[in-house]
Amino acid sequence: MSHFRKMLFAAAAVASFLGMGNSANAQNNSNPFVCNTSFSPLVVRVEGLRELVGDIVITCTGGNSIGPNATQSNLGNPPQGVPASGVVANPGLSAANAPFVPISNPTVPAINISVTVAGTTITNRIFTSTNLTDALLFIDEPTNPTTNVANINNQNPCSATSGTIGAAGVCTGMNYFFNNGIAVGAGYPAGGVPATATGAPASVPINVFQGQYGVGGGFANTSTITFVGVPVVQPGTFQGAGSRIFRIKNIRIQVANSFQVNGQINAFISIQNPPANLVLNNAQGTVGFVQQGLTFDAVSGGPYAQCLGWNVSSAGAFVTTGTSVVLPSGINGSTGVLRYAEAYGVSFKRRGFAGNLDTYDAIYNQFYANGFGQSNPTVNYNNESGFYNTTFSTNNSLNAAGIASNGTRLRARFVGVPSAVRVYVSAQPVTGFVLGGTTTSYGQGSAAPASAYAVSVASANGESSAGFTANSSTILYSTNSTVQGITAPGFANLGAAYNGINSGATAGYMQVTIASDGTGTFFWEVLRADDNTIDRLDFLVAIAFVPTTSIVTDANTSVVANVSGNYAPIATTGGNGYPSIPSFVLSSPEALKPIFTITNCATNLLYPFVSSVTGFNTGVAVANTSKDPFGTINETGICKVFFYGTTAGGGIDPTPQSFSKSLPSGQVATFNLLFGGPDYGIQPVVGFQGYIIISCNFRWAHGFAFISDPSNLQTAHGYLALILDPKNVADILGRRTGAAAAEALDN
Repeated sequence: MSHFRKMLFAAAAVASFLGMGNSANAQNNSNPFVCNTSFSPLVVRVEGLRELVGDIVITCTGGNSIGPNATQSNLGNPPQGVPASGVVANPGLSAANAPFVPISNPTVPAINISVTVAGTTITNRIFTSTNLTDALLFIDEPTNPTTNVANINNQNPCSATSGTIGAAGVCTGMNYFFNNGIAVGAGYPAGGVPATATGAPASVPINVFQGQYGVGGGFANTSTITFVGVPVVQPGTFQGAGSRIFRIKNIRIQVANSFQVNGQINAFISIQNPPANLVLNNAQGTVGFVQQGLTFDAVSGGPYAQCLGWNVSSAGAFVTTGTSVVLPSGINGSTGVLRYAEAYGVSFKRRGFAGNLDTYDAIYNQFYANGFGQSNPTVNYNNESGFYNTTFSTNNSLNAAGIASNGTRLRARFVGVPSAVRVYVSAQPVTGFVLGGTTTSYGQGSAAPASAYAVSVASANGESSAGFTANSSTILYSTNSTVQGITAPGFANLGAAYNGINSGATAGYMQVTIASDGTGTFFWEVLRADDNTIDRLDFLVAIAFVPTTSIVTDANTSVVANVSGNYAPIATTGGNGYPSIPSFVLSSPEALKPIFTITNCATNLLYPFVSSVTGFNTGVAVANTSKDPFGTINETGICKVFFYGTTAGGGIDPTPQSFSKSLPSGQVATFNLLFGGPDYGIQPVVGFQGYIIISCNFRWAHGFAFISDPSNLQTAHGYLALILDPKNVADILGRRTGAAAAEALDN
């Protein structure tokens, strides 16, 4: 509701201004100064909290020009600047035939231009206590800076070196700036024009201004940003007068939790203190279209038998080199894949600052200005950074305006990882993948596009860090999968810069730190993306654990670990104080996908006939024979008893019963149907006849049953339980429960 009220207020302000402008113009015989607003919407990510929206361009024509009067019409070619004295010097004519001519040089009228984005918060970075931000306004499309100081379109921001600066970082008392005798550009501060090395006034009008919050004191309207004290020099109506252009750029907004997919983001323009003859058209327009930015999927590995271990040596232990765990080459390898894909073509963005790819390239980076940066305000660079010019003054942090903290980061969060399991991911994306030694095709094929590239990121707090720091401290054995992007232009430069993460043809694994609660998080940063391709990044997952029976304690269940994939870093709101650009929200609820499954190494024992009716009783024994003189790994685990048959009175099958404690290696557990087995917590089952299956979550279990009728016939019979699992222990998961392998039915 508050956003709606703000929108109504903004609309009312615009309507009030439009009415005032037209009314004033009707009473004023001067030429109308007509301004038309156009909007260049960008596609923004619905997950984003600090998304760049499109440029707003106000193009103005007509009005009343200020130029030479009738006595000055023959001045010829006046110079490219005006001294603070307001006297026009004409070096093109000698003093004898054209002396210096004084002219009036009044103060340029200044306006405030406000941008209100309805229904959300503007989330630009605030640089100073005066609420100056990195949103910028440009006058007359200043091009990339050059060494030609005579070019009036060069960028000259309002900063402390520009002249008189107000307390809020605003250039005040601007005077007209003349070119060929006609007032042009934004002018210069009354305090003077910065001098060149020769002492002559510089010939570049001040044409770059910072937006700010909280104009006028009181509580800041978080949906509005204002450019204060913008000088307005009307081009006039004389032939070739041209136009005055105001371009607003680098506005960031909170999209997440404010807009839905397929929504539109609208901005309202209002002008305070306008000249009487100004007419503003098209004060409302669309600056953004909302789309989902990321799709995530996972290829799950397993199930893996806990008693056999995975990615360990033949001796059942981790292989180590120094202090680093190494995944043995050729044993098992990767066990899953994490797949991140763009939902639209430019949702993966590199930082666009301080990287080897941040240089001029005639094809891939043709608008980049070496030595200046992304300094063409008319260009959308499709990076996390917007416009920036590194040569700008450090005053009010102008030199940092528009620069993102990092490129798009990708986040994997593992959940439910057992403490005995180590998790690894590839430091770089791969073009194909191998699961457990077998090449696997998934979705639209195993090969990812060759155009994108990302690398693991080290960050102090796990979610954000200023700039890019490669995570290269624990690179492990390479996989046999080719790194995605090594054939794309620029990889050689990336490899040279980040060779700590293996810039060769194969991707290395890195270990994910798993907390005591079974969760762990890992990050990658996009270093290159192709604007003309739907990029996809596949990262390998591998797990390793030594043989154990502690992961799965129930004989008939499995442990499934899950993973979620999101953008990073994660924040809760898009407030201006948050240090990272960009930042995102988690999907809610968190979309978890299985990434690996570990099951027990059960021995399933079939007792084909048992009875506790009409005087009969059956004694049951389970032996854990993993203790032997042959070096077998001793295993300990729980057994569970399942009953199938008939019960006196027509009741249902008795409830399954689990042993109350583990059966140690080299021990035998016993119970009988009539009296149970107190040592292992088995309760009596009276009046039952049928068969039982006992599942133990360890190998090498064997069973014996003894049926007797001491009260009547005084008969008895004993037999060995049948083992339902296959003889091939290496195929321990191929048991009758869900597998095609035939049961052994031996003892």
